[in-house]
Amino acid sequence: MRKLFDFLYRRRTFAIFLGLEIVCIWLIVSFNQRQNADFLNSSNALSAQVATGSQNVSDYFDLVEINEQLMLENERLQAELRDKIAFADSLDVPTETYLVKGARVINNTFRRSTNYLTILGGEESGILPGMGVISTSGVVGQVKSVSNRYATVYSLLHPKMIVSSTVKRTSTNGSVQWDQETYDIASLKYVPRHIGLKVGDTVVTSGFNSVFPPNINVGVVSEVNLEDHMTFYEAKIRLSVDFTSLPNVFVVIHENKLEKDSIEAL
Repeated sequence: MRKLFDFLYRRRTFAIFLGLEIVCIWLIVSFNQRQNADFLNSSNALSAQVATGSQNVSDYFDLVEINEQLMLENERLQAELRDKIAFADSLDVPTETYLVKGARVINNTFRRSTNYLTILGGEESGILPGMGVISTSGVVGQVKSVSNRYATVYSLLHPKMIVSSTVKRTSTNGSVQWDQETYDIASLKYVPRHIGLKVGDTVVTSGFNSVFPPNINVGVVSEVNLEDHMTFYEAKIRLSVDFTSLPNVFVVIHENKLEKDSIEAL
C-alpha cells in the first residue's frame, strides 16, 4: 500500500493535469450545444460499433450450435423420407428419390402482400430455381432465383404459390393458396362437396408435382363453408409453419425431376 501511495505522490502533477482536462472537457460538452451534439453522436456511433462487434462475435460462436441443429434436423428429415420409401418398397410400389439440403434463412418477410425469403445457399450448393423449400414443421415455399451463394424463395405467403395438397383423412386432392389476409391462414380449394371435410383435418402435400415429396405438412383445416349452390368447399387452413420464426429451412432436391418434367411435357 505504501508503494502505491508513493507512486501516486510521484505522479501527482500528471494526475492533477489529467483531472483538470476531464473537467474542462465536461464543461465544454455540457455548456456548448454543438459540442454536446457531436459528443453524443460520437458516443452513439462508438456504442453501435461495440454492439455490432459483440453481436458478430456471438453469432460466430453460435455457428457451431446452428450447424449441429441443422445436421440433426437434416438427419431426421432424411430418416422420414427413407421410412416412406421403405414403406412403399414393402408394397412393391416404385418411388421417387428426394434429398434435402439445409440452409440458413438470412431474410424473411411475412407482413407484405407478396413475401419472400433469402437463404444462404445457391448454385454452389446445388440449389436451383423451382426446388421446394420445407422446414421441420412443413411447407415453406419454392426457390425463385439463385446466385452462386444465395437464393430467393417464394414464401407460401405469396399469391403465386399454389401447393398441390391432399386431405389426409379422405385422400382427397385440392390446392392450397394464401389469400393475403394473415400470415398463418391460407385457403384450401377444389375439395368437392361430396367429401366430408371437417375442421381439424390435416392437409399434406400430394406429391403430384416435382416440387415437394408427398405427406409434408401444409396445415390443419380451421374453417369450413358449404352452401347449397357451391360445387366445392370454401375452407381455411391454419398453416403448419410459423413464418415469424424461421431460422433454418431445407431445400428439396428431386433427383428425377428433369426426366419427369420432360415426359410430362410431351
